[in-house]
Amino acid sequence: MAGSITFYGTSAAIPSVNRGFACIGLSDENAGLVLLDCGDGALRNLMRYGANINSISEILITHYHSDHVTGITQVIETMGIRKRKFDLQIFGPPGLKEYFATIQKITSVASKREFKVELTEVEPRQVIRFSGYSASTFKMEHSLPCLGYRVTCPDGKIVAYTGDTMLCEALKSLGEEADLFVHEATYLHKDLELAKPPKHSTVLQASIAAKAAKAKKLMLTHVSDENETPELMLKEAKTEFQDVRIASDGLASEI
Repeated sequence: MAGSITFYGTSAAIPSVNRGFACIGLSDENAGLVLLDCGDGALRNLMRYGANINSISEILITHYHSDHVTGITQVIETMGIRKRKFDLQIFGPPGLKEYFATIQKITSVASKREFKVELTEVEPRQVIRFSGYSASTFKMEHSLPCLGYRVTCPDGKIVAYTGDTMLCEALKSLGEEADLFVHEATYLHKDLELAKPPKHSTVLQASIAAKAAKAKKLMLTHVSDENETPELMLKEAKTEFQDVRIASDGLASEI
């Protein structure tokens, strides 16, 4: 399937038996598998939902909270065990090289691997190119420095991904007329005061952002099963934006 997206992990930082931590895959019949985030335990869901681990060509990290990044170690270990030969590219905010160097020193992750892990630190307002894709980076507003990625796929479709963020001005440019706007929605709007300290978004705010950006479709992710139900989320979102779905682990669709 050309131009497809698969949600391997859709949970917020609160653990859930139904959802794994953040991990989204973009695939194209003429390119490898690109991961947006790779949270703790992502490897199991990647395998569960049919991903070829050695086909992962790039990983784009939004920020360094464990539910978005610590699954990288297990992915690289598995690539080493499976005798991967070609290099892996990882992009992320400043601190990526220090983060991986620390892991390498402590754990000797895949020390006998036959491929290189190429680390590229990126700032907001940069454009990166890889495997037929390109991505523009945007500064999100979260409790840690966080990048949003606006990805142009090989077939020209645009996927915008927020990572974690509160409502902010950059969301309009990030999601502008995107074919799919993947937006975090950790809380319902009734819990807005809970969303403010960690700088997360409510469902209503995500739908407002998609409407302002004139995105074609909205997908809500980073879902807290403890605080939300799909019925209430959809009801809240559709007060501002109609073409909306709630991501779940294993959901795959064309972009």
